[in-house]
Amino acid sequence: MKSDTPSVIFTWDGVRRGARMCMPLAFASFFGGLGFGILAGDTGLSLAQAMGMSALVFAGASQMVAMDVWTFPPAVLGLAIAAFAINIRHVVMGAALRPWLRGLPLLRSHAALLMMTDANWAQAMAVRRKGELDAAILVGSGLVMWLGWVSGTGVGQAAGNLIADPKTFGVDMIVPAFFALTLPSLWPGVRHLHPWVVAAAVAVVVHALLPHGTWHVVAGGLVGAAVGGLSRE
Repeated sequence: MKSDTPSVIFTWDGVRRGARMCMPLAFASFFGGLGFGILAGDTGLSLAQAMGMSALVFAGASQMVAMDVWTFPPAVLGLAIAAFAINIRHVVMGAALRPWLRGLPLLRSHAALLMMTDANWAQAMAVRRKGELDAAILVGSGLVMWLGWVSGTGVGQAAGNLIADPKTFGVDMIVPAFFALTLPSLWPGVRHLHPWVVAAAVAVVVHALLPHGTWHVVAGGLVGAAVGGLSRE
């Protein structure tokens, strides 16, 4: 018996529509990359290194934290753990996309997940709830955000090298400001507030016990993500 349920599609038109839909967010991504580029230059990364990191990693929050704790030579294990803790939320986000991507070939579904960010994921989920079938929306929207982030990184790194002491312009406040600006887009509503509260409480306690380093970020991220995953309806 033939199913009446519409099938998922993946088209170039979806890529184009996703790109147009996410263009305002691409400008925000550019300015976020600008801030990261300035921090990267101040940390000692070259233009190629900073842009390469943005192009390959493409994870704003973890890149910002990496610059905040960067050492020479880099403490690779510590950076990896911090990035994992911050980005573990993507496991839950990817699971939410499973009903949409499940019917696609593996390469196409992975291409969509590769371009997933907090902002375009939320946008894609919103249009999905309205009946959108084209999963390429996620690729197009992520692609323009990626271009904004990488180009902003290049401009920021180049401009940062022209500033003798970036901290005089408040560059050291970019990391907390970045997180403050991204919080509203991630707000889950009061019903789903408890993982945030738990994560914040754990981070405060761990910071009191281990005031040096960024272990409070790692602990808060891991515990908060675990609570959110376990309580997901």
